[in-house]
Amino acid sequence: MAMETGADAKRLFEIVKIISKYKVTQGISPDKLCDMFKELGPTFVKLGQLLSMHPEIIPMEHCKKLESLRTDASRLVTAQIREIISDEYGKPWNTVFERIMPYPLGAASIAQVHEAVLLDGTHVAVKIQRPEIYSVMERDVRLLKAALNVIKLKKINNVMNLSDTIDEVWAVAQEEMDFEREADNIRRVRENIEGIKYVYCPKVYDELSTKNVLVMEYIGGFEIDNKAAMAEQGYDVQEVCTKFINNYIKQFAEDRFFHADPHPGNVRVWNGKIVWLDLGMMGRLTETDARLIKICMKSIVSNDYIVFADTVLSICEHDPTLDKEAYYERMRVYLDKYRIISMAEMSSAVDIFADLYRIARDFGILVPKSLTMFWRSLSIMEGTVSDLSPETDLAAIIGKHLVAQNMVSGVAGSITKKISHKKLVSGSALHYNDSTEQYEEPDDDEFDEESGEEENTEE
Repeated sequence: MAMETGADAKRLFEIVKIISKYKVTQGISPDKLCDMFKELGPTFVKLGQLLSMHPEIIPMEHCKKLESLRTDASRLVTAQIREIISDEYGKPWNTVFERIMPYPLGAASIAQVHEAVLLDGTHVAVKIQRPEIYSVMERDVRLLKAALNVIKLKKINNVMNLSDTIDEVWAVAQEEMDFEREADNIRRVRENIEGIKYVYCPKVYDELSTKNVLVMEYIGGFEIDNKAAMAEQGYDVQEVCTKFINNYIKQFAEDRFFHADPHPGNVRVWNGKIVWLDLGMMGRLTETDARLIKICMKSIVSNDYIVFADTVLSICEHDPTLDKEAYYERMRVYLDKYRIISMAEMSSAVDIFADLYRIARDFGILVPKSLTMFWRSLSIMEGTVSDLSPETDLAAIIGKHLVAQNMVSGVAGSITKKISHKKLVSGSALHYNDSTEQYEEPDDDEFDEESGEEENTEE
């Protein structure tokens, strides 16, 4: 029933042939898995990207290799790019652009980005969607789900529901394919960061952007994990990491609208600012989600395993008859483990999240998709920071935010809360060799003196 045309049957045969070629049933190396996904096409590249964030599902070495699929994809040639743009605008590409640089700034499964120059000499970044990508992915998703029903394969490791995973891949892909929605995301993020001097998001050229072509301000600089460039330009790595964390905490704790894929390729350092790029995939949290996440984080920092365990249960679907005594003991051991291990000592920055998902799997606990995206993106951000600056204490930074956001109730407490938290999310631009602005950071003693006394009066 899923095969609507002869082309569908041909594609299904092609999928089976490629999978057979790599002898998946006999085991597959990380390199071969990555190559197989590339050969299968964009739908499977997107599936590989998703699996790279699931070390509880597949081995860590496979996850690491699949991370390359986030930016490594086949490239459209210049003639294709020009043709797509001309078709989208309904007029020749060179009536809008003076030139389009042939080598892409980045190429992914759904789109690629090129530097270009407008007729007035303005440098811009142009994001171009791959031709017919929607129809190709829609067909692959439909055929994959049909194949799963035929072979009765429902889960991997008794935890990842393959049908749900495919649905998630398709939902994420559709969101990323709508450049008008991405433009809205960019505008919302720019509003959220207004007044924060150390963070930036490129503006959109609305008059030149469509559902399939997105024209944005060109951003120079370097990727946030480029230590050599950071040292050469005189940036303080710990300052960059601390402000990167501060702004990301603000995104999910205050804005409830956060970058869902904050890997180094999507975050640059430029002109004294941390710049967020590729905002096609954004996470959204309800007020309840955000409140429960704060409770979880506070419990992790304070090592209160009972509150942490109960909060996880309140967030997630679970069997009411689960063995709570055994569950609480697992959570106690879990928090004890990470209370005494620094980021530098972890075998992987995502271990803490992988272990939590293993506990959920063992006790039949279903984590909501919105929170799954949050945990994944936070682990990506944490991995970037741990590679850049292992001495940056993520727990201590989170702790300061928790103190600032948990003041006493009432007018006075509310005002103090806003003042204290503002110190964490505001601040000067990053200082570096070319900066002229005086560096001004909140004084830690001042912060502790102001917030510590009120924390003691907390209910």
